[in-house]
Amino acid sequence: MSSEESYRRKLIRLVTFLAGVYFFVEFLLPESILKSIGVADIHSDISNGFITVGTMAIGLGIINLFRVHGTRVVFRRKDWFFSAVLLTGLIAMMAVTTADWMVGRLSETENAEFRTLGLFAEVIVSDSSSERSDVPERSYRVDKLIEAAQELGKKSLAESKRLTQELSPALTEITKKEFVDLSGQLGERVGSIESISSAELSSDEALLQFGKILTNTGVTYGKLLKLEYDESYSKKLYLFFFEGLFVALGSAMFSLLGVYIASAAYRAFRVKSIESLLMMSTAIIVMLGQIPFHEYFRFDFVLPWVGPLTFELPGIRQWLMETPNTAAFRAIKIGAAIAGLVMAFRMWFSIESESFSPRDNIKTGGQK
Repeated sequence: MSSEESYRRKLIRLVTFLAGVYFFVEFLLPESILKSIGVADIHSDISNGFITVGTMAIGLGIINLFRVHGTRVVFRRKDWFFSAVLLTGLIAMMAVTTADWMVGRLSETENAEFRTLGLFAEVIVSDSSSERSDVPERSYRVDKLIEAAQELGKKSLAESKRLTQELSPALTEITKKEFVDLSGQLGERVGSIESISSAELSSDEALLQFGKILTNTGVTYGKLLKLEYDESYSKKLYLFFFEGLFVALGSAMFSLLGVYIASAAYRAFRVKSIESLLMMSTAIIVMLGQIPFHEYFRFDFVLPWVGPLTFELPGIRQWLMETPNTAAFRAIKIGAAIAGLVMAFRMWFSIESESFSPRDNIKTGGQK
């Protein structure tokens, strides 16, 4: 092993160990101690940093997919056609998802401008109440607020007219009625914004009310943009790829797996021991208690030392699911939790990764 490789492995082990120590101690120490040493203020940044590093695995996975399957396609190796389908689907879904995200993000940005102006009205009132001297005069800020609101209102009306011309032919009757109602509400609210004057906003109550009008106008405008987004080609393409192909292919895959599940259940229900007999009996009771067939197996009887009892499969099925089944799953969860804790310690001390062990490079006597 070269000195460079040894140094790199030691550095990886050190960083992994220190990260584990930090999160272990941060979990144990109370909030007061973390605040006193200044860790509480930067903990979110540290956590986001580790999350960012972890998400790099997605990029590495995509690169690995292109390397493995791209090589298979280029050199026409065995089953290269399936690799080509995989890469084509990956690229197409990434492109459609990115386009859909960009269109949705643009709609949210345009809608947020009205809400920003509404918040600015509240800021003006707050600064005026606290008599701040490091900000422009209230009248100047109110004039600028009205000017920006009126300009944004004209822009939203123009956008509404454009959407009416482009989307009306493609909308259904119900969606078209909703679109017309939203356009009318937007026109009324923009009209009230254009008719406002700075003299009418001299009081704090009037200015706060104007801010609410701006916020409500933004909500209405956002609903219009949402209708445009729902009718956009990017959204329809995304729904086609995700719901039309991905979900359908997933359903087809699980339906094919149902045959193997039935075959495995048949093999598992062979009565060869007391345990298999108990499992088969329990499975039959649970299945029959889930369907209307259980009505034929309902009996009422009286035990001298207990009283009247009713034998019905749904009640037995519920008891089996809530008592023995729950106990078994709790035991499995406890075992899995212990195994996860052991695995966490192995990763913490860099025992799990074989690439950190010098034994990797030890060659047998016959290998050269």
